[in-house]
Amino acid sequence: MYLSDLLNAKAILHIAEPLSKEQVYRILVEKICRHCLNVPICDDALLNKILDRDQVSSTAYPTGISIPHIRMENFEDTVVGMAFLDNPLDYEGTPVHWVCLVITDKSSSRLYLNLVAGLLRLSQNTALLKEMMDTDGPGVVHLLHDLKIHVTKDITVADLMVSSPTTIGPGARLKELGDIICTNSISAVPVTDDKGTYLGEVNILGLLKVGVPDYLMMLDDVSFLRSYEPLEKLFEQEDILTVGDIMDNNAETLRPDTSIPEAVFEMIQRHRRFYSVVDEQGKLVGVVTAMDIYRKIIKA
Repeated sequence: MYLSDLLNAKAILHIAEPLSKEQVYRILVEKICRHCLNVPICDDALLNKILDRDQVSSTAYPTGISIPHIRMENFEDTVVGMAFLDNPLDYEGTPVHWVCLVITDKSSSRLYLNLVAGLLRLSQNTALLKEMMDTDGPGVVHLLHDLKIHVTKDITVADLMVSSPTTIGPGARLKELGDIICTNSISAVPVTDDKGTYLGEVNILGLLKVGVPDYLMMLDDVSFLRSYEPLEKLFEQEDILTVGDIMDNNAETLRPDTSIPEAVFEMIQRHRRFYSVVDEQGKLVGVVTAMDIYRKIIKA
């Protein structure tokens, strides 16, 4: 099946004026309900379901596309509406120029995931996105028909990862690392050189471990401690020690083409929630977390 087979040109919009997310969704719902007559519920009932779903977790991806989605009982079809926006919507800091609303049956999870995979790959093609934004609905369908975009490919780590992650160099002091962790609300940071080559990983536990004397690590129980005195070593060392002193040089990584089931398996088996994504040349190309997978795949 091709992506173009799922499209109705009359449900593909180009919106020039600045609108809210609810307004964009409302217009898409109106178009879909008008031109796709077999949708079980419409108007405000459908719109409210979409908005309720959005409150669970963001449907936006780093490439600037949002894919809100509703699964319906007894709806033996898949409908896709699209809106190309001159004025992007703000999804928790992610600017979105392309909204793809997907309505499908509850039993069509695999089709939905494969559809998302196809849309995500398209969203990475900035030249094609510009071309689609510059044409009308029939033109978009024609473009995608010529490209023969399959919706049978699986989603990979590259589709979900944060492609411009926060990094740190091995020579940075621990104080700088602590500032990065706090400012960005993250628990792990990839370590790279000035050319973007992946060197290792450092995380919040490694940072805290600096403040724990070696003798405490040999005890079975430290419940007798009632002060922060053992952690004072961290305050003393954060301007002296570097990231290179505490980083994990052998941290496992994932490839960009790693499948989502494989990534989940690795996370569970190794009890890790964070992975750096490294290409064949050893360059860091992104990071992916268990929460990314849960929010973008499971809660989607």
